[in-house]
Amino acid sequence: MKILLIQPPIEDFYRTSIRTQPIGLAYLASSLQSRGDEVEILDCQTDRKKSISTPSALSYLKDFYPFDDRSPFKLYTGFYHFGLDWEEIQRKILESNADVFGISSSFTPYHGEALKVAQLIKEWDSNKVVVMGGSHVSCDPDGVLKNPFVDYIISGEGEYRLSFFVDCLRRGKRDEVGVIDGIGFKRNGEIHINPLRGFIPDLDSLPPPARDLLDLGRYRINRKKSTMIITSRGCPHRCAYCSAPLVMGSSFRARSPEHILQEMMDCHQTFGIEVFDIEDDNFTFDLKRAKRLMALIIEAFGQGRLELFAMNGLSFASLDGELIQLMKKAGFHTLNLSFVSSDPSMKKRIKRPQPITDFDHVLKATEEVGLNVVAYAILGIPSQTVEEMTDTLIYLMGKRVLIGPSIYYPTPGTSLFVMCQKGGMLPPHSTQWRSSALPIETGAFKRLDLITLLRLVRVINFIKGKMDQGEIEEGLSFNQLCETLKGRPEKTLWGDLLQKILGERTFYGLRRIGDQHVSYFIEGTSKKVFDSFLEKGKFTPIMGSRCSL
Repeated sequence: MKILLIQPPIEDFYRTSIRTQPIGLAYLASSLQSRGDEVEILDCQTDRKKSISTPSALSYLKDFYPFDDRSPFKLYTGFYHFGLDWEEIQRKILESNADVFGISSSFTPYHGEALKVAQLIKEWDSNKVVVMGGSHVSCDPDGVLKNPFVDYIISGEGEYRLSFFVDCLRRGKRDEVGVIDGIGFKRNGEIHINPLRGFIPDLDSLPPPARDLLDLGRYRINRKKSTMIITSRGCPHRCAYCSAPLVMGSSFRARSPEHILQEMMDCHQTFGIEVFDIEDDNFTFDLKRAKRLMALIIEAFGQGRLELFAMNGLSFASLDGELIQLMKKAGFHTLNLSFVSSDPSMKKRIKRPQPITDFDHVLKATEEVGLNVVAYAILGIPSQTVEEMTDTLIYLMGKRVLIGPSIYYPTPGTSLFVMCQKGGMLPPHSTQWRSSALPIETGAFKRLDLITLLRLVRVINFIKGKMDQGEIEEGLSFNQLCETLKGRPEKTLWGDLLQKILGERTFYGLRRIGDQHVSYFIEGTSKKVFDSFLEKGKFTPIMGSRCSL
């Protein structure tokens, strides 16, 4: 049988282009190929982008994201369709002449784009089989199957389930599909969903992803060919906001370091790949295994031959100095650490794992070996307060890290989602359940508070960048920075704008008038947040974001 696996385009204010490689579809493709099926992958998330109208459900954001803002502290400047346009997708669907179409739906706010692909298939030929999988499907299988354009869904891991499903279709035994756990289907107008009963115990038994079906020249980091690599699945932690246990289970299952190294060597030799992004949900859970893998990479490739990332984030709770040293030698330049909040009680409420070592100890270890750090803070969790979120930013401002602000978004199936639902905080339309939509408001904070916190992060990171470049002395407080900018004989546009913002405690955007002139315009600002931030943090020394080694 011919199967076309599809990663749909997305529509949003932004896209993290270096994290779009459909490695999950490549895993499915290799499992299907091992059974003799003909498979193609259609990755619709190309580098193209087209400006489109903001959906009506997101119209309340127009005052937060002025599209003509030229400020160095601006947020988003438009709403876009990222990837192939619908006409081209329709043409490629027809040209594929596939029998079965597998569509990935990984993120709830983008489920509409996945359904649009399914609609194009069914409007062309209603007899074609459409099966949908991915994180969103695992979190809301019943909701997905209610759509008339979706015939089947697969929850959890799809390698064995999809292969068995296609085999049933090939043999004309559609009724046997009902014996597969994790599959959902319709029969006589009724929805049937078989609950997940298990996950793949031996990940080394899976064939490597079919990267030859991807246009690997498209996926680059620092202009070098890159690929995602998955070294483990499942996470035993039950963080209240995370859907990973729903999709991959709560049991940590790991590939052997030797098996992972062989895949990396094959990628390097066959495709010329020099950059690897470890996309695990909890890569460092087994510290001994992580150290063994780093040691093998150093032994096989030498120090610094590869560039390594873990963009999905690492829990600093499970790091130690030895692993940090090995990661540096193996090819890491930056660690993306999940910090969440400076308030220990907040972490306890959302069931974050308690750290073995404190964050300052981890930062000291990264500085000693010359690793940069991006520390991710979550803002807008229902039980948070403005004061706690402000304290978190001030704490990170005083550390040699770049701040990664993550606005909380509700994910179906998680305990925080249920809390939002019961508390009447959940926006009515699922397209609003995304970070850029600032989805949650409570009695303690409003969207204006969150947008002000985001803008403050932009200012802090901008200043950190100028410190890294030597344009501003490291360690200045905001009070000292204002005095320094005033005393400078040379004037800069960013310096004048920053003085105005800090002096008036109001954010301003910039519009260009011709080639030489600009005008200021006021942007929505929460005085409560700005005042609290400057009063609490006015004497905190601002540190750069780059390690000095």
